[in-house]
Amino acid sequence: MSTKILAVTGATGIQGGGVINVMKNTSNWKIRAITRNPKSDAAKKLASEGIEVVQASFDDEESLAKAFEGVSAIYAVTNWWEHLFSGKTQDEAGILEEEQGMTIARAAAKTPSLEHYLWSTTPSAKRVFKGELVTPHMDYKANVDERIQKELPDLAAKTTYLYFGYYPQNLVWYPMLKPTEFPPGSGTYVQIIPSRPDAKVLLSGDMTVTPGLWTRQVLAKGAATFGKYTNVALEKWTFQQMNEVWGEITGKRAVYVPCSAESWETLWGTTGKELALQFKFGEMCDPWEEKDGLFLGPSDLDINPKEVPGFRETITGLKHMFVK
Repeated sequence: MSTKILAVTGATGIQGGGVINVMKNTSNWKIRAITRNPKSDAAKKLASEGIEVVQASFDDEESLAKAFEGVSAIYAVTNWWEHLFSGKTQDEAGILEEEQGMTIARAAAKTPSLEHYLWSTTPSAKRVFKGELVTPHMDYKANVDERIQKELPDLAAKTTYLYFGYYPQNLVWYPMLKPTEFPPGSGTYVQIIPSRPDAKVLLSGDMTVTPGLWTRQVLAKGAATFGKYTNVALEKWTFQQMNEVWGEITGKRAVYVPCSAESWETLWGTTGKELALQFKFGEMCDPWEEKDGLFLGPSDLDINPKEVPGFRETITGLKHMFVK
């Protein structure tokens, strides 16, 4: 069997990195890492591993089309949070992300060699709840799904849509989600979250590998996944369960404290406001699988649970980040 090329956008990011970690060791596939800055340390590291690194911008369709030349598959992901952190409003960030998602899609649609398009997306809170709940970082990304289906039907015919849940690594990356000692010196670690302790959360497991495991299996299944959605997740836990397991693994006394969305926004600003909306969506929409007949479960993809590090295993691997 001849070797095929998988182009990975956002190659130096969380999802892109997780895809590459698995697919670089998958037979008959070669990685083309797409990044806006090939001179970054992360891009140089990929190149040092023998991975092809190509420059392209999500704002430049021509550069993307060139980067996609000769590829058989594309893993496409955008980053709403990047725009928010640059000073944009929630809606401004969404408008930018939606257009970037469509720029990538249009470039992909122009690629004659393309056999499979994987789009990392989310459900639309606005659509599910008919405008009663809006969650910009989800809604604008989901708009791309509909636009691909309406504006680029040939691309839609070979597209698989991947939903991601909560990342266990969030407890390391984001101070707002990490248990914090309070009062200082008390030995008690408080996790303040704007959600009920019994609210169930879809967990995407260890993000250094799970994106790649699902990508590998989706590509292996090929046409059977076209037009379908799948959750990149095996677990669904409550916030209380996650808090308790964090305490068990770290040996810390952990306490989960629910708060109001308004209080969290006061503490964490727009970032807190947006995440609170996501958590509200999780409370109101369980399960996410609302696409009747179009949803693939892990068994449909032959996902091996033993390959998928869950929340407990991921936090155990990160224990050194919490225990000093």
